[in-house]
Amino acid sequence: MAKVVSAISAKVEKIGKLKEGNYGPYRSVLFLDQAYPRGAEEAKIWKSLSDEETQNLREGATVQLVPSGTDKNGNTKHQIVTMDSPPTATRSSPPLPSSPSPAAIVTRPTSVPPTWNPQDKQQLCALVTDYADLFKFCIATVQHKMEEQVESRDYRAIATTLFLQAVNTIPASAPEPAATVEEAEFVPEDDIPY
Repeated sequence: MAKVVSAISAKVEKIGKLKEGNYGPYRSVLFLDQAYPRGAEEAKIWKSLSDEETQNLREGATVQLVPSGTDKNGNTKHQIVTMDSPPTATRSSPPLPSSPSPAAIVTRPTSVPPTWNPQDKQQLCALVTDYADLFKFCIATVQHKMEEQVESRDYRAIATTLFLQAVNTIPASAPEPAATVEEAEFVPEDDIPY
C-alpha cells in the first residue's frame, strides 16, 4: 500500500543560535506539529537550517512543512511554507541563494479581504457547509473501508487526500447530490460494479 504524504501544519517553537557544523553554519529549529497536543514528544520536529533559511521564520509563526523527499539517512526533507506575514528584519538580511535548498522558504502573499454582500456570504457559507459534509463523508468512508489496513491516526491524512481529489474532479456543472452525508449508506463491496 502506498504511503499517503501530506503537509504538516506546525508552529515555530524555537530558533537556536547560529552554530558551526561540518557543512557550514546552521541554526537548530524546533517545529511543533499542531495535530498533537502541546507538550507531546511526537509533536517535535527538529530541522537544521542555514541562517538564510531562517530569515523569514519567527518563533510562534505558523508554517506548513511540505514533504520534499528524503535525505541520505532516510529522514524526511521539508519545504517550509510560512502562513503568517514575514517578520520585520531583526538580523541583517543577506540575499537568498539563487538555487533553492531542500528547506526553501516560501512566503504566501498577504491580501486585503474582499468586501462581501449578504448574498455572497450566504453562498460562501453554503459552499463551506457542503465541503464540511464532503470531508465528514471522506473521514467516515476511510474509517469504514480501511480500519484494518491503516492506523487510526492516518485517517485524517487519507481523508484529506480523498477530499482534495473529489473537489478537484467534480465538474462545475455537476448536479446537486441526491443524499446528504447523514442519509448516505455504505454499499457492501460485493455490490460495487468495478
